[in-house]
Amino acid sequence: MYPDSAVEALKKLHENGILIGVATGRPPFSALTLRQAGIPLDYLVCGNGHLVLDGGGSILESRTFPPALSQGVWEYCRENRVGLLWKYPDCTYVYRGDPEFDKVFFKNPATTARVFCGDRTIHLTRHPNGGCLACGPEQLDEFNRYFAGQCRGVDINGRSSDLMLWNVDKRSGVELLLRRLSIAPEECIAFGDNRNDLEIIRYVGTGVAMGNGEAELKRASDYVTAAIDDDGIRKGLEHFGLI
Repeated sequence: MYPDSAVEALKKLHENGILIGVATGRPPFSALTLRQAGIPLDYLVCGNGHLVLDGGGSILESRTFPPALSQGVWEYCRENRVGLLWKYPDCTYVYRGDPEFDKVFFKNPATTARVFCGDRTIHLTRHPNGGCLACGPEQLDEFNRYFAGQCRGVDINGRSSDLMLWNVDKRSGVELLLRRLSIAPEECIAFGDNRNDLEIIRYVGTGVAMGNGEAELKRASDYVTAAIDDDGIRKGLEHFGLI
């Protein structure tokens, strides 16, 4: 799943005393599979900034959808036939299924056992740390207009979107982490390949786009390395003399 060159490069980076953090849209139970692949992790920003964890999986910061908002989202998605799932630290709940969710959450055996269907009231007693929507661009625009100032969907691939609180994204999660560590963003380097990495690439001192990344991300980056499958992580770290 992860190129051997990337795993080895990150091990060397860690041995050189540089902290490694991962900012992802995944919930923690999925993101922590990185450790199982041998990637050393000091910190995780999960759920697109809704959760900040240490490398062992302990939650340091948590931002959740309040019951009234999550209920409103569910009612809207049900009435407008928009796919919806909610993310929690240890699992996800599919409220309205969609083939797009099947590609991500039911394809990987490591995550399938923690994806639940059927219970559509869990959000009332357990507040979600973000979620996902499944719909086309026009439906997404309508959703965002309806919930403006409360939450928003950020497009991933034209059919699925990350669902986030209005003031939460990967950058805001990284900001919380850096504030805890008393580290300035100028001291950081970030790698990204998707449009939801854009805010971090612009925030840190040095932004690196993967060769297989989005065109907009490449334009905003300080450096474009090779594609992920072409040893892009290793080559990028070598370029900056970090390993």
